[in-house]
Amino acid sequence: MARKLIGIDLDHTTLNEAGMISKYTRETLQAAQAEGHIISIITGRPPRLTNAIYQELGLHSPMINFNGALGAIPNQNWRDAYSHQVQRTIVFDLLEQAGDLGVDLVIAEQNQQAWSQQFGVKKLNQKFFPQDNKLKGQLNKANLKTDVNAILLHAIDASKQTEIQNWIQTRYGKENVNVKIWGGDAPVLEVAPAGVAKDTGLQVLQRSYQIAKDDVYAFGDEMNDLEMIEYAGHGVVMQNGNSELKKVANDVTPYTNEQDGLARYIKTIL
Repeated sequence: MARKLIGIDLDHTTLNEAGMISKYTRETLQAAQAEGHIISIITGRPPRLTNAIYQELGLHSPMINFNGALGAIPNQNWRDAYSHQVQRTIVFDLLEQAGDLGVDLVIAEQNQQAWSQQFGVKKLNQKFFPQDNKLKGQLNKANLKTDVNAILLHAIDASKQTEIQNWIQTRYGKENVNVKIWGGDAPVLEVAPAGVAKDTGLQVLQRSYQIAKDDVYAFGDEMNDLEMIEYAGHGVVMQNGNSELKKVANDVTPYTNEQDGLARYIKTIL
């Protein structure tokens, strides 16, 4: 059997609804890797929220973070490692505009580092936001010395997200940034480098490991997976996935993420 490249989203795809990896999924992915297939996490999460899962799975392949903006093998050199970034001047401008935009939290992230600034006293308990003070610093011009992989904005009014998205896209231009609205309950917008999506990482992996397009599989559940689902030779959406995403998929898993749908599907193809 030809070696496969299998790109896996995490939340609501590889992970169950408790955010955990089942024993069955872990053993299935480890067995596939042992057979020589490339198993790569491709996620919107930053490395700080992915490293533990990578280690639990015992993976050796590159990991793609920030929806395609960063590609690396944790704690190793990889000749095809890359990092696409948003200019820090945009971060500073967004800080100045936050009040008028209706944004109460701005986070800038670069690889393992995070900087944040909150406006107001409302406590935000989103798991994707930096909570560990060792991993974050106050977001200001004195502390942020580098361009960043992603900027996250928390909207005070969820109904204003599209308005904020359009304002940011117009102000900085499509040639500089791509603004996405997260799915789910959190009213969060992500400002990413222009022209970057999950298929960016999938294509780098395909070239790096010289995998034929027909041997490229991608698994996801939400619209931030769209580009890699469309690009892969086999774009597979979870049974519990977005109904619009299912329309562009090559296939849909018979089982949900709660039922080990990803692992069961991988068993059928290997």
